[in-house]
This record gives sequence, structure tokens and C-alpha cells, in this order.
Amino acid sequence: MISLLKGTIADKSLGVVVIDVSGVGYGVTVPLSTYYRLGGKGTLTELKIHTHMKDGSIELFGFLTDEERELFNLLIGVSGIGPKAATNILSNISPRDLVSAITSGELRKKKVPGIGPKTAARLITELKDKVPLLEHAGEAGGRRGIVEDVVSALLNLGYKRAEVDRRIDEIERVSSSGADLETALRESLKIMRNV
Repeated sequence: MISLLKGTIADKSLGVVVIDVSGVGYGVTVPLSTYYRLGGKGTLTELKIHTHMKDGSIELFGFLTDEERELFNLLIGVSGIGPKAATNILSNISPRDLVSAITSGELRKKKVPGIGPKTAARLITELKDKVPLLEHAGEAGGRRGIVEDVVSALLNLGYKRAEVDRRIDEIERVSSSGADLETALRESLKIMRNV
């Protein structure tokens, strides 16, 4: 079983990266939270891997943090949630926000693609007692992780580091206001367009 890949990014398209490890290219499905923080082609990277085997095929799912991989593993342990659905969920809500919504029972009120009312209720019931450890482990990063994710996404979208640095105070303000990654990125794009 593959648990870790360390190599250079050979190719990258939305939600999928190919990691070249000593001349062998591994195709890895990644949530958008990981995808936007990865560098471009030729960048050295390290991904925590979940190896999924089903019907004779092997699929690799990659994450930058142990927290993301652990949450992914908890999600696929819930009846009716497969690896693709878990990846979709992690692409649309940050791990910290998902853990918080599960522990508080507020997941039903969140609009996350792939999580309807029944699925939300099942996730709350099955994971409420399992995710508090993840919640406390992730607190150290706080909102700083969202700022870093937004900056990385802006750079991947083609903005220059100097352009982003000129607007970093505004980006930090919208990213630290309690917004999720998607909202923070949307607001930061508005800021960048007004340069």
C-alpha cells in the first residue's frame, strides 16, 4: 500500500496531479484544498496518500496534511460515502469547518455539494464522537491556514507574488473574517481585480 509520495509534479489538471517519483508517474486525485496549494509543473512536493483498491483497480488520493487524510478516512467509513464523494466534500468545505459543523450539529445548515439533509444527519451521527481530536489538532493553524491557501491559489491562478504582497493586508482581512476557503478566495479575487 502506498502511504506517501515525494517527487516532482509532472502534470496538473483540476483535481488530479501526476507525481514523478524517480521516473514513475503516479496519478493522484486530490481535493481542491490540496490542489490550490500545490506548485506548478516541476515543483517538488510530498503528498500523504490513501490507496483505494476496488474491483482489481487501484486509485490514489493525496493530501498535503495528515488532518485532511484522517478526515477523508473518517468520511469514507460512513455508509454511502465513497472516496470520490469524500474528495468532493473536502473540495467544498475546509477540514476545520467540516469538523466544526459536525461537532456542533450544524452540518445540515451548510450548503455543501454532495451533502444533502440525510447524508448530513448520517455524518453527524457517525462522526460526532470521532472528530473532536481532529478539531483540537487543527486549532494551532487557526485562520492562518486559510490565508496561506488563498495566497497559494492566487499564485496558481497566475498572479505575481509582488501583486499579491501589495494587497496582503486586505487578503488577510477577508481570509481571517471567519469565511471559508471558497468565500475568502472569491473576495480576494475581487481585491486583486481592483489593483
